[in-house]
Amino acid sequence: MLRMVVEGVGFDHLKQTVVVLKDWESQKLLPIWIGPSEAKAIALELEGAVPSRPLSHDLLLSIIQLAQGTVSRVIINDLQDATFYATIEIETSNGTKHIDARPSDAIAIAVRAKCPLFVDAAAQDALIEMSDVVTNKHEEDSFEDDNSLDSDDQSENDENLPASDKDEIERFRRLLGDLGD
Repeated sequence: MLRMVVEGVGFDHLKQTVVVLKDWESQKLLPIWIGPSEAKAIALELEGAVPSRPLSHDLLLSIIQLAQGTVSRVIINDLQDATFYATIEIETSNGTKHIDARPSDAIAIAVRAKCPLFVDAAAQDALIEMSDVVTNKHEEDSFEDDNSLDSDDQSENDENLPASDKDEIERFRRLLGDLGD
């Protein structure tokens, strides 16, 4: 299981919202495309902004706390057919409860509860090495005006990935390029 932090929330080149998680101990990233409402909820909390009225995630955390529960951690624990799955772990007087959740909602709860966030199991297959993304970004910059560069070229690390994973990685690389500009 890898501990992660929320690196940021942004848009990809198609203006779809994405949250990027980063591994604490190395340079691994996990992009997860999410809805705009959840992206806003995560971004507001990261920025320390306080909405005039509680958002749904604030309400849920308040209910958990009023019921004497504590959010102990969030785990992005599966990836099936390009869909991530998550679990919110809540400590109660009756033991630990595991609540199935969408990753976007689980992350929004985690940033509010200031609890650890982990990636485990099949979801780890979607992790991207930061060095690969940065290297490819620099390669793209150096060949920006070179028409001989074949757009179908893949990095050696991508050759054995399924097409859906290659698409996700390419979307993330474009996102990083847009964020760096």
